[in-house]
Amino acid sequence: MLNAAGADRSVRFTPMALEVLAGNAWPGNLRELSSVVREALRVRSAGDITPADLPPAYRISPRRRWMTPLERAEHDTILSVLRANDGNKAHTARELGISRTTLYNRLRTLRIPEF
Repeated sequence: MLNAAGADRSVRFTPMALEVLAGNAWPGNLRELSSVVREALRVRSAGDITPADLPPAYRISPRRRWMTPLERAEHDTILSVLRANDGNKAHTARELGISRTTLYNRLRTLRIPEF
């Protein structure tokens, strides 16, 4: 798909980006996936495509069975506040009432990709 979209040879998906993409259901099948790849190429024309380069609706894998209900609630809350703050982690941490260090630890633990 990268070649078909005319991507530079240096463009590739990071393992995390591939994991996020693989976790989506793709109800539109290849047409939808192709559209997401083209959108990512508009953001990143060379180098590694990360989850942050994907369209917002595709940055998080819906496969989260490994999380407990409490972790899912925490994940969804952090993600919601991050989106409301346009990815600003300092504002997000302040709004959640936690330190930025704690926020970064939770982002890593809950596998929330960079915005």
